[in-house]
This record gives sequence, structure tokens and C-alpha cells, in this order.
Amino acid sequence: MQIVKFKKIGKSKYKIFFDNTEIVLYEDVILKYELLLKKEIDVHLIDKIIEENKFYEAYYLSLNYIEIKMRNKKEINEYLLRKEFNNKIIDKTIKKLESLNLLNTKKYIESFINDKINLTNYGPFKIKRQLIEYEFDEEEINSYLDNIDENIWREKIINIINKRKILMKNKSYMMFINKLKNDLFNLGYDTYLIDEELSNITYESNAVNKEYEKLNKKYKGDKNKIIASLLRKGFIYEEIKSCVNTEE
Repeated sequence: MQIVKFKKIGKSKYKIFFDNTEIVLYEDVILKYELLLKKEIDVHLIDKIIEENKFYEAYYLSLNYIEIKMRNKKEINEYLLRKEFNNKIIDKTIKKLESLNLLNTKKYIESFINDKINLTNYGPFKIKRQLIEYEFDEEEINSYLDNIDENIWREKIINIINKRKILMKNKSYMMFINKLKNDLFNLGYDTYLIDEELSNITYESNAVNKEYEKLNKKYKGDKNKIIASLLRKGFIYEEIKSCVNTEE
């Protein structure tokens, strides 16, 4: 195949015109195969050149993807699969990125954990689960998480509690505590930290009294029906009993 001319069409990309066709190649491929010095290309070499060009396409796409934010191997792999690159090119691209220290595991773990601490309500166990899903080594994750001051997690728990006090002011004390304990556990906080911080809070609510008054009118003072209804609504028997005794 005879090379007719080259035309630059973008950053590091050229269109090469042959006598019977044209292809777009990255500058890296052109230099590697010394195409600027050649008048012709063997037909059998074209497939190899095109395959090499696909690798550089995957590589430059990955660089742009990494520029948006730090990525890990799994994210790069999934991204290139979506772009329909084959596994051979994906593996080669990831090795290239690793050789340039662009997929630094330690830095990614540290950055990921710091972002979750600063930008979310997540506790250590939820953060750890997410990193494990990204196929990071548990020991490497623990080596950073274990060095985080426990007071950081305590402060996050306290902030969540204070916000929930406002949002859940219509709940009884026990309903508030049980719901909050479950939510904090699901957010990935340690049980002993949750229990310690919840034991220190003050929470006042007259939710059970308000509900009792409504049900008292509805059931015309039938305490058995009132108590049964309050229990179904999630109020604790001790709270209900205290309310009933007060009314008496």
C-alpha cells in the first residue's frame, strides 16, 4: 500500500492517505513504525499497525478518564469494556498506566477514604466494604483506616445524631434511639462507638402523649385498644405505660 500524504487532525493524531484508502493513526504508532520515512507499507503490516493504534486509543482515553479524578484498575477495566476494547488491549493499557504510576493503589485508597470522610456520612466499615468491592487488598485498606483518629468517627456520629434530632422530633425516645442505632450501623460505624454516643444524648419528645390523645378520642378511652394501637405504631411498652399512668 502506497502512502500518499499525512494530515494532522487533532492532538497526536494524523490521517494517512493511501492510494486506495485512508486511516487515522496516533503519532506514537507513526513514529514506532517509522511511517514518515516510508513510501509504502506491507499489507501484512497494516493489521499489526491498526491493533497497536487501538492500544494507544485505549491508553489516551484512559488518561482523559484519570484526569477527571483518580481511578483504580477495576474502574479502568470497566470503562474500557464499555468502549468495546478487547481484554488483551485492556490488560496492556492497565500495565502501561501502572508502569507510569498512574494507578497507584496506596494513593487511591488514601484519597478514597479521605473523600468519604469529608464528603459523606459513611463510617469505616462501609468505606472498607466499598474498597473491597473495587478489589483492593483488605490489609492495605486496614493499614490506612486503622491510623485514623477514633475521634473523627465520634464527631461524625455526633453530627448525624444532632441532624436526626431535628428530622425525627415526632418520634418517641426509644423509637428515635432504635432507628438511629440501626441507621448508624448501616452507615458502617462500630457498635461500641454508636452505643457510647447514644448513651450521652438528651432527647425530649412528647410524641407518645400526642398519639395517646388522638387514640383516646378515637377509642373513647378504651385503654386496651389504645395500647395495642400504640404498640403497632412502634412505641415501646414502657413509654406507653408511663403515659397511661400519667393520664390516670
